[in-house]
Amino acid sequence: MSRSPTPATATRSLLRRHRTVTALALALLLTVAGAELTARIVLHDRLATVAGRVLGKGSDIRIEGGPALFDLWERHLDAVTVRSDHARLGRIPDVAVRARLDDIRLTGRHAGTVARTHAEVAVPAASLQSLAAASASRLPVTGVRPDPGAGTIALDLGQGGLAQVTLRPRLKDGRLTLAVDSAEVLGGPAPVALVDRIRGTLSDRTGADYPLGLKATAFDITESGLDVTLAGGPARLPTRNNTS
Repeated sequence: MSRSPTPATATRSLLRRHRTVTALALALLLTVAGAELTARIVLHDRLATVAGRVLGKGSDIRIEGGPALFDLWERHLDAVTVRSDHARLGRIPDVAVRARLDDIRLTGRHAGTVARTHAEVAVPAASLQSLAAASASRLPVTGVRPDPGAGTIALDLGQGGLAQVTLRPRLKDGRLTLAVDSAEVLGGPAPVALVDRIRGTLSDRTGADYPLGLKATAFDITESGLDVTLAGGPARLPTRNNTS
């Protein structure tokens, strides 16, 4: 004749089942959390590699959207923001970039596409000085003076301001260019050969295409330098052999 379990026995059995279910749930939760963390690391590493090819190392990457595990499975990201304080804009060094990439599709381990890109770039006066230094022949660039009111950037060349060159930023074919507005040496007109050399070198250094198909759409001269707005449509993410 079988005996019915006592209340104490039934309680212990219920507690054992509860602990088993709790342990299984905790194990499942830890597994999902570990997979989510792994997926986020994978996505971050891939995007950091892309940002490194475009802007240089040290970019801050933020992934927007749902769980990274789902994003990695779908191979799709809603949006990514990228920040770098020491990037390059074409051939202009050491600029601050704040960019947003929308609708990213991962088409392979080192490949992908982006539907839209928007970027705000701050070019400090020191970076403009570095850009212009190669344009001034044997005269070192000793100062850069942005003038928001006049819409120009003045360069001092040589010790004591031996020469001055005034540049006027312009948008041409989706790129920011720096045109020579005027040039003086010791208060008089600069030699034509010097002006042509500066103009040609500036054209070469500002003529490079921007990454991800970005085009300059607006700029603003500030007291500290130059702010540039860029936008781009569909583009391929740069690979090891293609940084455009």
